[in-house]
Amino acid sequence: MERKLEEMEYLDIFPPDSVESIKGRRGLKKINFIMGNFFWFKKKVKNSLSFLSEPAVFLEIGAGDGSLGQFLYQDSLLRQKMSLTGLDRIPRPQGWPKDWNWVRMDLFDFIECKDFVDSSSFQGILANMVLHHFSSSQLKRLGEWINKIKPLFLYFCEPLRSRLTLVELALLRIGGLNQITFHDGWLSIKSGFYGEELPLSLGIDKVDWSYQLKQTLLGAYRLEAMRM
Repeated sequence: MERKLEEMEYLDIFPPDSVESIKGRRGLKKINFIMGNFFWFKKKVKNSLSFLSEPAVFLEIGAGDGSLGQFLYQDSLLRQKMSLTGLDRIPRPQGWPKDWNWVRMDLFDFIECKDFVDSSSFQGILANMVLHHFSSSQLKRLGEWINKIKPLFLYFCEPLRSRLTLVELALLRIGGLNQITFHDGWLSIKSGFYGEELPLSLGIDKVDWSYQLKQTLLGAYRLEAMRM
């Protein structure tokens, strides 16, 4: 399928504290659990700790309701040895760890902001189900910033754009997945990635980076990259 960015997802339209958004985030958590995304992030971040000074400083792009950060914080090793800054346009979630930072800002405003923080301090960048929202030009712009600040690790998980993933989502809908999550998931899959699309769009090349791509049977498209 050709990658398409056509409509806005419900979670981009409704207020963060609306009933619709709460229902949509609940369904998204269910999908993340089924796909094993949070466990994948925990494993990869843990593996990277031996290469990093403590505390290892990570940035999560599009941290949303903070579910991934809260999940990582529950692990005692990660709680002690890493610091995660959540970045999103919505307010800091109530459950976000008190000793981890939160920045309420649009990503593309953030990467242009010279007054906020020394972005080169980020040793790793996480993104879960976020990058599929961006156009090719936005992904290029993000990639230029990544190559500028030179983090050591990238861990990105996105929807796999395939007909099988659409069928699996339809089966979840039959099994009780709410309409909001189903609608957003359908659009997310159509704007997701396949093959080498994401690293090519970001300008992540094999000269400066060692990277691996994995496409799972449960519909995850995962990019893990380490700077050479």
